[in-house]
Amino acid sequence: MSRQSPPPPPSTNGTYYPPSTLPPPPPPQPVRRQQQHQHQHQHQHQHPHSTADSGFFQQPPKLGNQFQTDPAFQQILALYIPSEYLGPLFHDLSILGQTVISPQVLHYLEDAERHPPELESHDAFAQRSDVLRTSEGWRKLLELGAKEGCVAEGYDGRLGRIGQFARYYLFSPSSGLATCPFAMTDGAARLLSRHLAPPRAPPSLNSEPPSYSTREQEEETARRVFKRAYHRLISRHPSVRWTSGQWMTERPGGSDVSRSETTAIYSPASSADELGPWAINGYKFFSSATDADMTILLARTSGSKGLSAFYAPMQLPSGERNGVRIIRLKKKLGTKPLPTAELELRDMRAWLLGKEGEGLREISTILTITRVHNSVSAVSSMRRALAVAKAYSRVRTISGNRILSTVPLHLRTLAQMELLTRASTHLAFLTVHLLSLSENPNETPPTPIITPPGSASKLLRLLTPLTKAVTAKLCLSVISESVEALGGIGYLENEEPLNLARLLRDAQVLAIWEGTTNVLITDLVSSLKRPSPSGSEERSYSLLGEFIQENLGHGAGTVRGDAGDILEKAKVAIWKEWSNLEEAIEAGSREELTAGGRRIMWRLAYVVVGTMLLVDARRDLDTGAVEAVKRWVLRREMGLGERGRGGEGGSEGDAVLVFGNEEAQAVQQRRYKL
Repeated sequence: MSRQSPPPPPSTNGTYYPPSTLPPPPPPQPVRRQQQHQHQHQHQHQHPHSTADSGFFQQPPKLGNQFQTDPAFQQILALYIPSEYLGPLFHDLSILGQTVISPQVLHYLEDAERHPPELESHDAFAQRSDVLRTSEGWRKLLELGAKEGCVAEGYDGRLGRIGQFARYYLFSPSSGLATCPFAMTDGAARLLSRHLAPPRAPPSLNSEPPSYSTREQEEETARRVFKRAYHRLISRHPSVRWTSGQWMTERPGGSDVSRSETTAIYSPASSADELGPWAINGYKFFSSATDADMTILLARTSGSKGLSAFYAPMQLPSGERNGVRIIRLKKKLGTKPLPTAELELRDMRAWLLGKEGEGLREISTILTITRVHNSVSAVSSMRRALAVAKAYSRVRTISGNRILSTVPLHLRTLAQMELLTRASTHLAFLTVHLLSLSENPNETPPTPIITPPGSASKLLRLLTPLTKAVTAKLCLSVISESVEALGGIGYLENEEPLNLARLLRDAQVLAIWEGTTNVLITDLVSSLKRPSPSGSEERSYSLLGEFIQENLGHGAGTVRGDAGDILEKAKVAIWKEWSNLEEAIEAGSREELTAGGRRIMWRLAYVVVGTMLLVDARRDLDTGAVEAVKRWVLRREMGLGERGRGGEGGSEGDAVLVFGNEEAQAVQQRRYKL
């Protein structure tokens, strides 16, 4: 019996080879023991690879109490607050400084960002509804800000405007832009307060009761309506308080409100009607805080060429809207929690504020206050962003296992950011101080800053556009640099309070709200060389020169040593710059000064900020304050590369400026140890 042939051998390439034709096996390869040994040795010493759950994890930065960790702000407040009031104020601010970064408040903030306002224009049956829905986080932040006195403290607080804006400064970066309606509410409250005439004297028992004309009765009703609204605007209680809108911008004009297409017709319904005798019709292109309870707006009347100012409630007694249709919500780069809309007004009932045709004069009261709010929002955002960058530098390690805060180049960058933040904060709170003096000169706490008698209002008029423009510009620079200081992490939508992306988005609007930079420069030049009733030009800049001279000279020559030399040289440099600038202002026409307005703006900022830094440093010779004078005045470090000569000189003082004396010593020790 024959044997069967074995099955064909397996083939890797699909080809069958008969047994007699199989290719010979490959010759054995010699073992290279040395290579094998090296390979095994390398494998044994290879670093373990990272996974999603293992490997290096960057320690997240943590923010501390936002008041206690801000010595520069404490230093500035001490310039305006008498020592006997500092303890109680600092106690309250320490509590608020922890509250604004508490889990609850940060939850409100994130909820407001995640759930922007929504508009339901029609119901299921195609009926117009205009239902505006805002997030719970937004409403809670409004409630918290009102309770903390972001408006009320300026009217009923013991320290007035300084106490108000100290709280506002801490709350603003965590507010989700609830500070926007607070700014307009504050401005509206101040405007209404100017129209609360004292009540009429009671009639004598022996005289006939006075008879009032229809117009007098109407004026009496208006005062009653204004008073009720005023007390709601400055209330802290959630069931009483109101917020106000401010409707100026229309499609034709942008910042030029004189091109308004909104009209107001005098059409009283009845003498007992408290909604107002005017009917307003028109279209408002931007209305921030559309969820407000009332608004101040401009409209054109038939009896005057100029615009007139009006007060209007948002709701009728029935609960329906007062002639307001929400056309659409705006899609914006930032300020996402804030409801901004286009509105159509159809016979909106309103009250006239002041005289017909004098609306711009009336509205300037609001504009001054909202610009101050804008400036404080800017400096507080700078401080929050810088706090994040500093906190990150303390925990980030780089090559050589070095802590980032010890790297000289990075420390110098942080020092420049700190300088710009301090400079802006000085400028903002000087304006707050002038606002306080202009409103209540007898109730404003004494301060080392010398203000010529009767000059507060004019200085406020001059410095408000300067402050708003400069702080908005520097805010963008500092926040952008803070994003870069964290690298790619800084560009992400991080958890609060580390979300620099939100701060940067929202900061962009600060250079637009209440006037763009060029609009503010035009306003600034108008204040410097204002036409007088006689047709000539008022030398209002001379008043600023007097302010600078008084504050530069006060306390001069009383400081000895290195600090005294720095401050004396700074005094000379500031006065020299002012003298040259004053000559340029004197010689230039308004057109020429406006064309070169940006340079004028930065030169003025150098002089005014330098003066405030000098006054502050002389007071207690704080090391950081003296260092700030040296850098701003003598080195002209006024920017992060585009202005001045930032970065010249040695690295001494960087750590002191950034971290303060005690922590600076620790930073230097770590640096030299490494």
